[in-house]
Amino acid sequence: MRTKITILAIAYIAISGLLLAIAHQSSGPVTTEKTDRAGGADSGSVFLSERFAG
Repeated sequence: MRTKITILAIAYIAISGLLLAIAHQSSGPVTTEKTDRAGGADSGSVFLSERFAG
């Protein structure tokens, strides 16, 4: 019984280490495209004037 628990503990540590190693690999820079909303000052100023108009 003790041997089985020891083997399970070692396997758990090995699998956890493997998954952590895979998760922490650098995949390079992640770039996303800008949308119209994040694009220019025009869309932002129109939004602000509509949102905070008296």
